Amino acid sequence: MIDPRAYQMTMRTLRDRLKLLPPDGDAATRAYRLRALLEELGVHCDETSDLRDLDAILIASSHGTDAMIASRLDDDARLVAYARLIARLLTGELHAPLDAKMEYAVIAAAPSRREREEERMVLQLAHAIAEGNLDLAPRPLFEDVPSFTLAFTPRSAARSTLGGFHWWSNFWYRRSNMYRRWRARRDVSNAIGRVVLALNRAGLPAT
Repeated sequence: MIDPRAYQMTMRTLRDRLKLLPPDGDAATRAYRLRALLEELGVHCDETSDLRDLDAILIASSHGTDAMIASRLDDDARLVAYARLIARLLTGELHAPLDAKMEYAVIAAAPSRREREEERMVLQLAHAIAEGNLDLAPRPLFEDVPSFTLAFTPRSAARSTLGGFHWWSNFWYRRSNMYRRWRARRDVSNAIGRVVLALNRAGLPAT
């Protein structure tokens, strides 16, 4: 999973599988689905770890990847813990030869300001994953989107504008807690969906 090419393929599979998960069921059922998704990707999950300051930790090396979930968590917290691990994978990278991603029980426990800000971003994304509402987060985190490029035709102009829109949303989602709260609103998500649909239609050839 540390190999860059294998890691990119794993992330693509993760995004594809995540979009297919049903949003219904109680917390225990949804947590099981997220665990099964991680294990399908080769992540060994252990829910018996005696973690105190951490809710979960992901350890990856050339020998494999392990996720340890605190045994003290109830079903709701366990669901969020699995969602946080997935959110961490979607927004970050694992580096060779050994890497660890830690999900703190309290954001203030993160040792640096940068890590605390990253925790807030991951937690916001995790809630969208746990609730099965992926539209409450920027699309680049879940699917391939157009790139922002120089445009020379009506179609490429529309696609380039759409790519720039996605880039802007993803950029601020990672850096601004205010934007994350705004982006998680259902009315905002619906409005963004209409803009994306309009730009996609503008990029289609006339029939």
